[in-house]
Amino acid sequence: MKKTLLLAILASFSGFAMAQDLDEVTKLAYLNQHAKAKEAVDKYLAVEKNAKKPEGWYWKAYITDMLSKDSTKSFEENSATKAESFELIKKYRQMDPKAPLLEDDKNAVIYDLYLGFGSEIAIKAYQAKNLNTSFDNFKKALEVQEYSVKNNLVFSNSYKFPELDTLFTQYAGIVGAEAKRADEAAPFHKKIVDAGLGGDTYADSYNFLVDYYRTKKDQAAFDDIIAKAKKLYPKNDKYWTAVEIEMATDGIAKPAVFQKYEELTTKNPTSYDLSYRYAAELFNYLNSDESKGINTAEYRTKLIERLKKTIALESTFEANFLAAVVLYNNSFDIADEANKIKGVKPEDQKKKKALLAEAQQALTDVIPFGENGVKAFSSLSKKSMTEKGNYKKLVTIMKNIFDEKKNTAKVAEYSKLLKEAE
Repeated sequence: MKKTLLLAILASFSGFAMAQDLDEVTKLAYLNQHAKAKEAVDKYLAVEKNAKKPEGWYWKAYITDMLSKDSTKSFEENSATKAESFELIKKYRQMDPKAPLLEDDKNAVIYDLYLGFGSEIAIKAYQAKNLNTSFDNFKKALEVQEYSVKNNLVFSNSYKFPELDTLFTQYAGIVGAEAKRADEAAPFHKKIVDAGLGGDTYADSYNFLVDYYRTKKDQAAFDDIIAKAKKLYPKNDKYWTAVEIEMATDGIAKPAVFQKYEELTTKNPTSYDLSYRYAAELFNYLNSDESKGINTAEYRTKLIERLKKTIALESTFEANFLAAVVLYNNSFDIADEANKIKGVKPEDQKKKKALLAEAQQALTDVIPFGENGVKAFSSLSKKSMTEKGNYKKLVTIMKNIFDEKKNTAKVAEYSKLLKEAE
């Protein structure tokens, strides 16, 4: 294509001044003597009247692009030369909007610069672990692409760049993030997300932006990307929920943070992961030094209520196990309160009797959660070491409860399960 154009230029412009003036430049360019061609075109453009003609700038752009392919020079040097060529192309098109030399050649120089920045430099620089140069050149390739789209440029075989160059845009976002240039990488990831692209190929963009906006504490942008991520990647809901909780609760101490959990669960009433996380946070708080010296009755009640709501959403092993543990421990706490009563007065004995009955009821309340927990454990396809350990604890709790209630059949049943779990 370039050979045809050059031959046409050399053969067909008799009587046209440019042919005589640029004859040496085009000959040298055709012969791939680009260093000499550059000297010739610079000499040509040094003449004031020639500098006012657009054709010379086209040839300078073309020759400069050819010089940017020098394998003896660094990525950075060739990138700078390509950038110079691109500016010269823009100058040529400004001087002559019809740009006949580009049109005749199907805008080959522009397309060559796009590939040069992206495929020749950016990708090779990345392979060489030169992340900053790689990122900068993906950006330059996209600059050429965007310029081409804006100016409705047509290339060989009637090809036009799409509005969004998904491949180089994605690469720019990924490499920019790896280069620790998050603020510069974010717009590229956002283009992917704003286009509604999904699937494994584009998951990195959603992950990046979720973390980026969380770090920036940009609540509006965070809420927007989380909503999109949940819609396109529902299998990752546990992770999205965890990040959403971190964003909402960051910097809020316990127990004040539980008000934020109330707001979140009201906003997302069907989220099992959120509900369980709330219950787990309550449990950890009640069993930590943070709660010492504080009236925790309200939070103990909230914990039981939250666990029941969680299990109503999804009857999992972890939720049933936690409910069983909470109620089992409560029964001992209540029994301890009863045993502290040493008075023999009727009112004292009445209170003690009521507390002991309450402790027994707490044990009874454990049973459905324990039974459901055992069923849920058996249905797990893969069991972690933690789950196996908690299962043994749950079976032991159930055995102890039925031993307390003198139910020998159930004691035998859970003794067998405990032995099998060893």
